[in-house]
Amino acid sequence: MVAAVGNRPSTSIPLLLVIGAIIASFLASSGPVQWMDNGMFLADAAQGQYFSQTLTPLDHPLYLFVTTALFDGFGPHVLSFMNSLLLIPLAWAIFRLARGVGATTTQALLAIAAAVLSHCVFWVSTKAEVYLLHTLLVTLAYMVQFNDKPRLGATPALLLIGLLTGLAAAIHQLTFIVLFPLYVQLLWQHNTRILLTLPGFVLGFAVAFPSIRNELQTGMSLIDIGHRYLIGIPDKTSEQSWQGALFRFDDMWHEKNSVGLLLLSLIGPQLAGLVLFPKTPALRVLWCAAMMNFIFAVSYNVTDRFTFFLPGAVLLSILGVIQLYALLPRKVAGLVMASPLAAPVAILAVYAIYASGAIQLPVHKETLPFRDDIHYFMTPYLNDRSAEQFVRSYEASTPEGSLIIGDWTPNGALRSAQASGLLKGRTFELCEEVQDIDHYLNGPGAYLARTSYCDVIGQRFALETLPVGYELRVK
Repeated sequence: MVAAVGNRPSTSIPLLLVIGAIIASFLASSGPVQWMDNGMFLADAAQGQYFSQTLTPLDHPLYLFVTTALFDGFGPHVLSFMNSLLLIPLAWAIFRLARGVGATTTQALLAIAAAVLSHCVFWVSTKAEVYLLHTLLVTLAYMVQFNDKPRLGATPALLLIGLLTGLAAAIHQLTFIVLFPLYVQLLWQHNTRILLTLPGFVLGFAVAFPSIRNELQTGMSLIDIGHRYLIGIPDKTSEQSWQGALFRFDDMWHEKNSVGLLLLSLIGPQLAGLVLFPKTPALRVLWCAAMMNFIFAVSYNVTDRFTFFLPGAVLLSILGVIQLYALLPRKVAGLVMASPLAAPVAILAVYAIYASGAIQLPVHKETLPFRDDIHYFMTPYLNDRSAEQFVRSYEASTPEGSLIIGDWTPNGALRSAQASGLLKGRTFELCEEVQDIDHYLNGPGAYLARTSYCDVIGQRFALETLPVGYELRVK
């Protein structure tokens, strides 16, 4: 009894950190109006189309199915909190996985707090994005393999791992990188019985079958469909392939701002988890998965590469907490207890200095109305409703029936706003796709969200500057 009472403080503090981190995610949510891809995900959910019609790298069949069901059942506001809600089952999966690879209860709780408060996980939790649901499924797959209380036999466990793999693959292709070390261990452990994962995989991937059927009907082969889903459009077509963005170590310095954003997720126990090679076989499997995820994400030549690092950040949080407890003496255990707060404290401190004007930080050369890029990208712990401010301004300055033209980023805000009941009666078009602008000029009017990425539109018409954006006039 005395020991139990004595252990309460070391467990209650991490538990409070976990609860506080999840509540902070809800408070920092960006709401039902969001920029770029995040806004488009919200708008797509409002279409009522449960199954993807194509299977490209930008299609996420299971995510579309889940978000459409959530939108139909509860509306846009609840949908905007989906990733914050998913932190709850993710916390349970992290706890069970951490316990399964040797962590104490206190260490497992600290690992949850560190994972939730890591930059990439927290950022995605406040947005409409595919990666948190994907990370939950990947974490569950590792949890089944390293369960500290195994209740399943080998056959059910393999089937379940296959099912989770199929579900994760129906969200994102990153599955095949992050779960590769797990399958190497399964092959070594079970030999040919690893084939039992296949029926589970097929069942999990079934939500993508309608899109595969549609692609087959267009004349594509299964090989071409698989190639396109994994790494982009087959090279023999004239469309874009994502292959050129993979493993671009040569371009990392040029894209150092986006690399720096990813490295923010290593502030705290995650850095120790990355640089210290673990001693036990189970921890080595997790380390290999996290390292493969890190190498892929840091060299993937896209601006939001940090969003690809969620599984790695979760696994490194577990590894880092365990490594720090093994490395540091007990008298400094308080430092480990506080380590999950390292990322938010450091990032918020830098942001405060930036906001005071004492330092300058790099921002995107193409600005957006109401959005501070440092606040938006670097500081997810602070609520950002810039997309909603942008939309409210447009709702006040554009009449019903008008046309609003924009590039992909503001278009996401406009479309998600309409899905949540704002900007009724307006028509939205991308700069490169818009047609028949003259029809609107002679009627309710045509508007341009910004000239960035829309040079052709800006050259064809006279632009009358508005508080936000421009109204198009005949030259």
